[in-house]
Amino acid sequence: MKTDAITNVNKVQQDLRATEEARWMAGVAKGDRVCFEKLHDRYAGLVFATVYKVLNDHQDAEDVSQVVFSQVWQKAHLYDRSKGKPITWTVTLARNRAIDRLRSKQRRSHLRDGYSEESKVFEATATRRDASDEVSEHERAETVRTAVLELSDEQREAIEMAYFGGMTQQEIARKLGQPLGTVKARIRRGVMRLRGVVGHRL
Repeated sequence: MKTDAITNVNKVQQDLRATEEARWMAGVAKGDRVCFEKLHDRYAGLVFATVYKVLNDHQDAEDVSQVVFSQVWQKAHLYDRSKGKPITWTVTLARNRAIDRLRSKQRRSHLRDGYSEESKVFEATATRRDASDEVSEHERAETVRTAVLELSDEQREAIEMAYFGGMTQQEIARKLGQPLGTVKARIRRGVMRLRGVVGHRL
């Protein structure tokens, strides 16, 4: 009986807490900074822990936590109380942003590895050429710039967002208002065209 009573008390406290937080979230949706600060104070530790568990990097976790609360401020109007508690909504947002950051880091790492391998190929090729046939660094850079300009506007925009903006393909699709499959195709075709043009000219 005592255990049941404690359980009931805890449930009542949790419900009151959720109601309070839902009221704060509604305030944030209306631009109430006091409500936002209350939510931030209550959720900051949990958000950081959620993000850190995914990234395992203190600085990245701090950066992403700031992004999460920035999105809470911007997207509080999207919170639907009928679909869950504010804390669940916020933690889900934190986990998604952490996963996005992790994928972005992995993608940049793959790109660096790819560029490193391509550089080795270029260097090996250059050592086999006569001095008169070597392509200068300036000429290589100019070739790449020219190749990028030959891409369609849609391909260039998608590639810049993915490789230089650190955005996921889903984020690009949302930003451009295009289907995910269309964005994937643009990036794939753009990269293939770059490889073909640069490889042919060098």
